[in-house]
Amino acid sequence: MTSPADGGSAHRALLYTGEREFRAAVGTFIREGLARGERILAAVPAAQLAWIRAELGGDPPAVDYADAASFYPRHGRATRAMLDWLRRHTSASPRVRVLSQQALARRTPAEISDNLRMEAAANEVFRPFPVSVLCLYDRPALPDQVRPGVERTHPELLRDGGVVPSPGFADPRTVIRGYSAVVEPPPWAASVGFGRGDDLAGVRRFLRAELSLAGLQGGPAQLLLTAAGEAVTNALVHGGAPRRVWVYREGPALVCHVQDGGPGFADPLAAYLAPDRGATHGHGLWLSPGLRLRRGGGRPDRDARTAADQAGAPRPAAPRPAAPGPGAPGPRPAAPRPAAPRPAAPGPGAPRRPGARPLG
Repeated sequence: MTSPADGGSAHRALLYTGEREFRAAVGTFIREGLARGERILAAVPAAQLAWIRAELGGDPPAVDYADAASFYPRHGRATRAMLDWLRRHTSASPRVRVLSQQALARRTPAEISDNLRMEAAANEVFRPFPVSVLCLYDRPALPDQVRPGVERTHPELLRDGGVVPSPGFADPRTVIRGYSAVVEPPPWAASVGFGRGDDLAGVRRFLRAELSLAGLQGGPAQLLLTAAGEAVTNALVHGGAPRRVWVYREGPALVCHVQDGGPGFADPLAAYLAPDRGATHGHGLWLSPGLRLRRGGGRPDRDARTAADQAGAPRPAAPRPAAPGPGAPGPRPAAPRPAAPRPAAPGPGAPRRPGARPLG
């Protein structure tokens, strides 16, 4: 296993089966780096951290350990932490190494697509750094949709102790677009349209009411409100009509979905490349994927969805029906997901559920 001849980044994947194969490959990767004086970050689940320590017989000072459960709660925050680590250590070391593994077995299809978009973007994120990245995948535990995605997002694979070109590797922008199809909101979802800058306050009132009804409060609710506000602002400034926000439940998650009729991002990588910390703008796009958001528009790369429990929130309790008071919105339609497709979104200000108030 060698570093790139040009001294640039290397982004490789290993699909392993069992502890023995993991320890053999990872042990070689780490020892090779230590012999070359390279700093190493291992961000993997707790069980795999134990395997690494057992293989190395201790904790070498040049190896930094991170439990994946706390390192990857949100991709944006994890990417920022990774970039900070790379900048810190590449200034003092000719090369560095990163081991990365996430627990994907229990992820939803939407979360897996999010993960594969980030893996595709990693090819550009890591490009400026002299880093060798080895992404680890527990083959028997992988959902079926991940396996082809591994080949599409990694230029090289580790097989039988050697590095081989990935037969399915594709351009990162093509991959991101492919995993960014718009997910239509269910017809029963509460929603409201918006079209002007002064509608933003009304959207926030609508979202606060929906989050409160769902039992989401405190920090997690504020995170979702902040991310949704960035998506709404982006749709107002850069998108086109019709613009709309939906809130609905999707399994254990509470989803805030922002969509507009604009043409979409010219570059699908725009939301994945971190702005400089001192930059005066560009943080809104960066904040949104940090909260697992895809931001708003009618084309496949312009759909915005934020799940509350993916932003570090507890799973919201099921809404409790209450008797409406005078002038209050009517009862919410039943929530089972119908098979029929959602009709076209109404224009700005037209609520989607009976009795909802228009903005303004």
